Amino acid sequence: MNKKTNFPDLERSPPHNHFKHFFNYLWNKPRWMLENFYEKNFLNQKIELETLKIDLEIKEMELTLLRNEIEEIKKQSNKVLRPIK
Repeated sequence: MNKKTNFPDLERSPPHNHFKHFFNYLWNKPRWMLENFYEKNFLNQKIELETLKIDLEIKEMELTLLRNEIEEIKKQSNKVLRPIK
């Protein structure tokens, strides 16, 4: 037997049932559509809301940090500006 390549003979795959995949698709398609609808309309809104809440908390923390820094600077400036007796 003369072969054109050095590859070994390939084994055949088991028989494939196309109807099984087709029925699987038909059976699961409504579920996939509902999942996509839920993700697009409800889950994205919840995620957006959560990110906005987190951003708000971060801004509040930054604000309190800046207020504390301003208070410290005021205290230091009051100490420096007092006349020495």
